[in-house]
Amino acid sequence: MSIERPQEYYATQSSVTDPVAFAYLYDALPHTPADLSHIVQGLILHYVAERHLYNYPPERTTEIDTRYASAILRRLLELDNSPLDQTRSPEQRFIGCCRDFTLLAVSILRHFGIAARARHGFANYLIPGVYMDHVVVEYWDGTAWILWDSEMPARLDINVFDLPRDRFVVGGLAWQMARSGQVQPELFCIIPDLPINGFPFIQSRLMQDLAALNKTEMLCWDEWYNEDDPVAIDLLAEVTQHGDAGFTRWRQLFMAGSPFALPRYFSSFSPAHPDADLPIRLSLDSD
Repeated sequence: MSIERPQEYYATQSSVTDPVAFAYLYDALPHTPADLSHIVQGLILHYVAERHLYNYPPERTTEIDTRYASAILRRLLELDNSPLDQTRSPEQRFIGCCRDFTLLAVSILRHFGIAARARHGFANYLIPGVYMDHVVVEYWDGTAWILWDSEMPARLDINVFDLPRDRFVVGGLAWQMARSGQVQPELFCIIPDLPINGFPFIQSRLMQDLAALNKTEMLCWDEWYNEDDPVAIDLLAEVTQHGDAGFTRWRQLFMAGSPFALPRYFSSFSPAHPDADLPIRLSLDSD
């Protein structure tokens, strides 16, 4: 294992965030959080929340399963070959979700040598009274790690460029809050009124967060650890909140041989596919 400092590790691209042949698209971009929020919000259309802006044809739903930043960029150029910071109409945007707003923002920041990573967890500022599944950026500002929601426009009741850590709750903290009884597990959900919530769902977000901390940025519907072992998850929840002090440990917990490591084959529960087809077996080797 490398002895890199966390800021060095997260300042370089992963295989997922690497723009590869499309890196030139980033060169002239501004890269402050406010500028990048404006850019990525003009590139991605949320497949559910922004359907009212463009009632996209069903065949475009599969765009949400695009794993790599380079493939997202290729698709954006197919839709409109203008520079990324030029305003485009909703039908010329990539059909994605919160993970994709975050992925592109992280990719651009890393292009400029800025340490950044995706964090998976729950936001309590989207719908009052619940903690909704969400993915945001965490970047190093030179002195501290800052949470930033690149999908949401600036709003009066919360600073999306410096999210309080009790408003966006990473997967490990969500697990601890539910285990301690501080918050009812069912309030951690994908959206209210759907039975996708509670401890199994929180556990899946924690696994997503562990992968992102290891620069393996998964799709939101990928799953691989389904063991019913609350004590093991308690340990993982604690380690992933240790800040830079936990860096070596959470990398060890994702290495081959660990029960939390990503196996060669894992399951996808993509909403782009009929329920009867799920789960879909995938591998990063062939994705």
